[in-house]
Amino acid sequence: MKKLDRILVGHDLNVGGDVATRSAVGLAKRCGAQLRLVHVVEPYHLYQRLSHPFTTVYQTEDLVQLAGEQLRGRTASEEERFPHVEYEVRVGKPFVELILAGRAWSADLVVVGGSAHGEGHILGSTSERVIRKAPVPVLVLKQPLAPGPMTVLVPTDFSACATKAAEEAHALVQHFGGRLFFFHALKSSVPYAAGFGAAGDFAPTLPLLTPAALEGEWDHFLSGPPWLSHIAWDRETKDGHPVSLIAEEVDRQGADLIVMGTHGRTGVPHMLLGSVAEGVVRNASCPVLTIRPDAFQFELP
Repeated sequence: MKKLDRILVGHDLNVGGDVATRSAVGLAKRCGAQLRLVHVVEPYHLYQRLSHPFTTVYQTEDLVQLAGEQLRGRTASEEERFPHVEYEVRVGKPFVELILAGRAWSADLVVVGGSAHGEGHILGSTSERVIRKAPVPVLVLKQPLAPGPMTVLVPTDFSACATKAAEEAHALVQHFGGRLFFFHALKSSVPYAAGFGAAGDFAPTLPLLTPAALEGEWDHFLSGPPWLSHIAWDRETKDGHPVSLIAEEVDRQGADLIVMGTHGRTGVPHMLLGSVAEGVVRNASCPVLTIRPDAFQFELP
């Protein structure tokens, strides 16, 4: 994603979509990227018609027309700052259509809005599903993206996907200015065991890891590609639950953005960084950019 040519914004026609659009406009202007707004109309299901028989039910065509008019108005309001904003209205399951729209348009980044901190799930479950399934980076915005130098928090489990996220964070800091802060949450109450032996055997008791024991992991992680040269950075390991610690570090560091991978070193989808990433998106007060591993392929649910 280091070269950002096409940005797709999932717009829900609410405040969250407007926040996402304004930030995407600023990002597109800075990077010289194209911008497209997409709204997805989800048709009424039969059970909704049966459970609310006296409620006016609009035809899907009517909803598409209304959404198109609203999206056109929002596009026009942004053209003063960024001309030639495209828009599209699709019909179907929102997270599926956003991903398909991004793939059809060859988007480099998908941007979606989020609810304010403490208000539960963002856009229902749409954003979380986009994070899980999108083959490109996804930027979730609960508040506008900082326009200038920023502090970027990079959670890491030292995996290849975390390294890719660190490289993307480095590219952003080079472009916007600012600093990187690498963070690892160590759940020392859980031993890093290799597994069990034959049936009936017990796993050997292993010593719990400590922050000091991870110095080798840090050295290997930070001594890879020379992307740390000529920028300010720091790193830290803390013991505790990753999601809550990352949220605390956002406030402590004054972070403007979190950049993190969505698959961890387990190699199993929706594990480690995967589940942590969704928890971070729900709980962090700042924007979150999630990065996919190179080998990820989108599959319809």
